[in-house]
Amino acid sequence: MSHILLIIDGMTDPHFRIADYPSMDSMQRLAPVDYSQGGRPETLACTLRILGLRQVPPHIRPVVEAYGAGLEVAPDDLWLRASWYHIDEQGQPDRQESPDTFTLPTDTTADVEPHDLGQGHWLFRLSGGRPLCERLTLPTPFVASKMGDLLPEGDEIIRNYFIHLATPRHRLIVWDKGVSCPLPQLQEPSVIIAAEKVLLGLGKMLGWKTVTHPSLTGDTDSDLDLLARLTLEAADRTDRVIVHVNGADQAGHRRDEAGKRAFLRRIDSELLPLLLRSSHRLTLTSDHGCDPATGCHLAGPQPKLCSGMTHLWGNEGYRKQFSSL
Repeated sequence: MSHILLIIDGMTDPHFRIADYPSMDSMQRLAPVDYSQGGRPETLACTLRILGLRQVPPHIRPVVEAYGAGLEVAPDDLWLRASWYHIDEQGQPDRQESPDTFTLPTDTTADVEPHDLGQGHWLFRLSGGRPLCERLTLPTPFVASKMGDLLPEGDEIIRNYFIHLATPRHRLIVWDKGVSCPLPQLQEPSVIIAAEKVLLGLGKMLGWKTVTHPSLTGDTDSDLDLLARLTLEAADRTDRVIVHVNGADQAGHRRDEAGKRAFLRRIDSELLPLLLRSSHRLTLTSDHGCDPATGCHLAGPQPKLCSGMTHLWGNEGYRKQFSSL
């Protein structure tokens, strides 16, 4: 018997109710947990806390995604994570959205190497840029008071590079930076099944087996029947399986409330019944919320549901495996 941990990215919002989803409602409710712990509610940090990590190393999200994308990571490189946003009439970002066309800068002195991650997300590598990490200040979308605040501060070359990456109604906003940082190599065998490069990169850095497929899109069109099959096959072979589902979060960022609700109903009617009917233990939680009214992540307690008699995820024994940090 295996233990399946199902993480539904961005599942909750002010209108979310477990009672609206029969399969979730049939599961045992444990005490809700705020995985953001007063910090920024983002997928990597919250996922590491779900796994029991007490202190999340800073500045690692872009590096983990670089590993997930199969890119070479050098110790002295600085990585920048950026996402496209639509800009409203007041000059402010109102939702994540990619332009139809744009041109990467070529006439620049910055030694910048761009990498398209898909779904409007990009990584930029600055060779030998590690010394810039601490002095570079990044904007916070939906909080800035003027367009100038949506550009990196602390290095004019980097700032000018992203000034040129713009269209009349779209900006590629840098919201995270990262440098190489070790994570513990856990002895407990685990499998991560995901579409998102941040989860695949996390598995690679932890020395875990990762499983993905082109039909697992990381959005609301993801093949949930395939996901169930891959999950149960992995659960038959190993003791712990981590499954990450991202469509609800993507719909929330697009401010598509109807799409988010429809995808959660699909999870409840297509994925969960297959997992609940298996002989394996199942734990379901969300890393953070995502409000389709604003397109923003939400902190706060997340539901924690389980099936089976024993709940192992997050217990003290599992946390001790991360004590090397």
